[in-house]
Amino acid sequence: MPLFGPPNVDRLKAKNNVKGLIKALGYEKDQHVREAAAGALSQIGDPQAVEPLIAALKDKNVRQAAASALVQIGAPAVEPLIAALMDENSSLRWIAARALGQIGDGRAVEPLIAALKDVELVVRGASIEALGKIGDARAVKPLSNIVKNWSRMRFAEKGLWEKAASALETITGQNLDTERQEALRHFERVARREARSGAEAYGKAYSEWKREHPNAGASELL
Repeated sequence: MPLFGPPNVDRLKAKNNVKGLIKALGYEKDQHVREAAAGALSQIGDPQAVEPLIAALKDKNVRQAAASALVQIGAPAVEPLIAALMDENSSLRWIAARALGQIGDGRAVEPLIAALKDVELVVRGASIEALGKIGDARAVKPLSNIVKNWSRMRFAEKGLWEKAASALETITGQNLDTERQEALRHFERVARREARSGAEAYGKAYSEWKREHPNAGASELL
């Protein structure tokens, strides 16, 4: 029988024991303990928890709880979250962008604008939404560029365009219904074109494969 059990998060929280909660945040044997520790640190709001919580963002089981805690801590978490926008882990970049939008600090505007060029659509989408929530006029031009360039966008970027249009409406008060209708027609055309292209590519691949495997069925190619 073990001499020591898991950290008692409720007791640590009751005593405002931030160091103990930070230690519990790294308790590898039980993700529920780590989640509870992140929640307790969120309620206490002590800035010394920022760096451990940033590190906890890399833990997929605790990521959401850690991000929520960083949002509650607020301003002291902004610079570390900005640094996380450049992490090699795209999930970390995505949740950092979301957290920065919820905090709403103007220091995040330029880094979020830079993140609009991220290779991952989800990171770009989170950055657009964050800029809309912050509402800073510096975001108007880059968001306008996305909205105006709908004719160059793939169907996969439809959600990105819609988020940019909504963010721009929020910041400027503009009504983009006309642009929205034009963009939706474009994405409908692109969807049909991409579907035809995909079907043609499959047909060509199947024909070539069938020549090499004349006795096989089509399902075996999938």
